[in-house]
Amino acid sequence: MQTHLLSNGYFTLDKSFLVYSKYQGEIYQAALKPLLLLTEKERILIDTGVGELPQHYRRFHTLKKEPDQTLRMQLKNFRLNPEDITIVINTHLHFDHCGNNQLFRNARFYVQADELRYAYAPDRFQKAAYFKEYFDVDVDYELLKGRYQVVDGVAIMPTMGHSIGHQSVIIQENLEKFVYCGDAAPLRENLEKRNIPGVLYHADQALKSIDKLRLIKDAVYIFPHDKEQIALKSTDRSVQRQ
Repeated sequence: MQTHLLSNGYFTLDKSFLVYSKYQGEIYQAALKPLLLLTEKERILIDTGVGELPQHYRRFHTLKKEPDQTLRMQLKNFRLNPEDITIVINTHLHFDHCGNNQLFRNARFYVQADELRYAYAPDRFQKAAYFKEYFDVDVDYELLKGRYQVVDGVAIMPTMGHSIGHQSVIIQENLEKFVYCGDAAPLRENLEKRNIPGVLYHADQALKSIDKLRLIKDAVYIFPHDKEQIALKSTDRSVQRQ
């Protein structure tokens, strides 16, 4: 197994969307970091970042993406094209995590059944997070109900709260263990200080999901919007559990 952190650029948002009841009015440049996993048989992508934002979204978010940060160009660094990806795992279907789903027509997509159902008819307080044109595309969704072993060394763990069907991914690469938190912990602060995200479906579930992640021992955590973490380092094991 080979694990590679990609960069799909950045987008701006109020930082209070990432940390509940803090940082209101502070604009944060959030990273977009899909994860590429290469095994002997599979080429797996976790989350697909943001595509072209619709005009009405651009009033609230500025997308900053260099030419080499498109997902196509990021994959070319590994001599891959979108059609070479065999599996896509969407941690959830908010617009900043499934924006390039349509590129991967040959892949099987793994998403929680509750997440896909809810994405088509979200409550008003979550409606802005779902952009139908990003997830309602001609791809093969495999609908999950709970934990799932994708391949040897890659397991899906439900971490609801940020969204109704959010899931995180645990990767065992030889002697290394990685945890792709998704938006259960978009920033290091969420995990270290037990601060839930600001965008929520269920606050109590969100805190329980953070605590589930904190119980995983000797893992390198990947925080998908943390702009301070742009590469995978062994020092990422040193999460201060406050």
